[in-house]
Amino acid sequence: MKKLCIILSVGVLLTSCSKTENKEININVTKSDSLESKKGFVIDSVRVQDSLVINKNLTASFNKQLLVFPSIENKTVLDSIYKEANVKTSAYDANSLKSFLTQQMQKSFDDTKKSSKEWSPDFKQTWDEMSDMKVVSHNDDVLTLKYSGSGYTGGAHGYYFENYKTLDLKDSKVISQNDIFKNPADSNWDKILKNNFVEKDQKEMMLVDKIELNNNFYFDQNKITFVYNQYEITAYAAGVVYITLNFKDIKEQLKPEFISRYKIK
Repeated sequence: MKKLCIILSVGVLLTSCSKTENKEININVTKSDSLESKKGFVIDSVRVQDSLVINKNLTASFNKQLLVFPSIENKTVLDSIYKEANVKTSAYDANSLKSFLTQQMQKSFDDTKKSSKEWSPDFKQTWDEMSDMKVVSHNDDVLTLKYSGSGYTGGAHGYYFENYKTLDLKDSKVISQNDIFKNPADSNWDKILKNNFVEKDQKEMMLVDKIELNNNFYFDQNKITFVYNQYEITAYAAGVVYITLNFKDIKEQLKPEFISRYKIK
């Protein structure tokens, strides 16, 4: 079994290395997982990773990371942040998140063991489970986060996802399509989105007749990009679809308060 490692970017070594067999935690320091924004807004990171040999042909691998936000105290905001990452814990400090990931890893290994009793590959495979969080941007109390992950548990192919969430830290809320557009259900959005669906190869793998706005997006002062995961509007082989709309082209559909609050050009 490889060494279990949890990375916490707080600038100090919190515990010493121990044997993997005892499942104790080795926390190493890395500057690459820590970000510092304006006004002392600090973001740390916790990572848990390990692998386990199940049998001669099957290895289970786990590698997950979560951001830690010591600068955010509002529980409603924190609940929204970690809900997207499927975190189920009463507190969001580094130790609590570390404990959650460690429990999740053990469950992943146990589930793989159970599955291998029913079916195991005839050749060497690694079944993996991976995810992480990243900051896309943090400006004027608007924080945009990216949640991505992938995995494989046998079969023809694995899976991959990419989700985005934008939070208004000043107003303590998640920004949704209803905060941006006057009428998100307008039937004209299908035409607008299709006209801006520029990847021809992906467009040829459409699974739906109509494209609708979703809440998986990120934006800046000039444009907004909607993200559609595999099978959402296209076949698996198309991968993740990005459709970008320039605000200047859809200004009439934007709410005045959205334009004013977020300084849309």
